[in-house]
Amino acid sequence: MLSVTSAIRNSDEVRKYEGISCALFTLYSLPNREQDERIFMPATHETHKGGAAHLLYDGRLLFWTLLLTGGFVYVAGVLCCRDMPLHSRQGDYAELIKLLVSAPVLFYLGVRHTLEPFNQGWRLILFRNIFCFALPFFIALHWYYLQAIPQVNYSLTVNDLSRIPSVGRIVFLSAGALMLGLMCFHFLLAYRAKSLVPYAGTLLGLIALLVGISWALSDHYSVHIHHYFLFGLFIPFARFNHPVSMVCQALCAGVYVEGISEWGMSTLWYPH
Repeated sequence: MLSVTSAIRNSDEVRKYEGISCALFTLYSLPNREQDERIFMPATHETHKGGAAHLLYDGRLLFWTLLLTGGFVYVAGVLCCRDMPLHSRQGDYAELIKLLVSAPVLFYLGVRHTLEPFNQGWRLILFRNIFCFALPFFIALHWYYLQAIPQVNYSLTVNDLSRIPSVGRIVFLSAGALMLGLMCFHFLLAYRAKSLVPYAGTLLGLIALLVGISWALSDHYSVHIHHYFLFGLFIPFARFNHPVSMVCQALCAGVYVEGISEWGMSTLWYPH
């Protein structure tokens, strides 16, 4: 009888210690920032002590700048086969300088909300900064190869869009539907973050401003929406602490860099 009681006691202790071990493992595995509660909220890294200085020593701004520079060099040197990978299409450093000027602006407007500080746990850094950001960014740099597909190699101009074949129309409509769905998803994230009105108002206001300027200049100028501009515009708006939003931001950043490295920051309006 004593041995039976002792065995029961031992099994209860084993179960108790197993429960404690599972709880500790769960706490160790989860991010320190209660990601389950903040998954739909904008990241709040900038609220740490130190303000702007914190953004420098936690490595995010440096990582972002190196990523943009590396992407520019990769597209220019590997994909475009330029002898000097820091050169633009015109053979100077102008486009790289413009890209580097835009780097801190885009960082403070959007990227600082998604990248994980490099003084955090390595698992979170590996998942978010590498898997959810650097990898999609690198994949998006290969937008370069889309121009080799005749059915989709059309500019976003009235003339080009009017002569797209049926296959191209299907591709463009599918891409438009996907972008619309992602925009609605980000509206949902903004709603859950209690920032839907300023978020949607800013985005739709910028689009309306672009349409208004194009309409006002339509008598003398035609509009050409370059892909660097289109995707660069969305970088600040894919700013939520959610893997889907982070991947969207990385893809937009990759296409933005590819467009600047291959073609440059060209104007949107051209004389007739």
